[in-house]
Amino acid sequence: MTYKEWITRTTAKFLVEPGDVELILCNHADIIPNPDGEVDVKIAKTALCMEFGALIPLASIGEGGYSISWNWEAIKFWYNSACSELGIVPAGQPKIRNRSNLW
Repeated sequence: MTYKEWITRTTAKFLVEPGDVELILCNHADIIPNPDGEVDVKIAKTALCMEFGALIPLASIGEGGYSISWNWEAIKFWYNSACSELGIVPAGQPKIRNRSNLW
């Protein structure tokens, strides 16, 4: 499976369009130089987690009588577990800093 296929299949459940997958691959060309290369899941998850905060808030759809309801708890669980697995601090999570040296 290639990086492009993995990211496309993983983000399909979040209604991310193929054009956005291309954007993710372009934004992370430094860690994914060949989108058609054999996937390293850790690298692919890292790229996806780094873009996740920008993609999900844009996914809210509502027109006329049509709307999509999101299971935000499941989305947050996926994102937080992927970030935890990779050692990335999730976007929007407060950072705890040691300021005891200022006393």
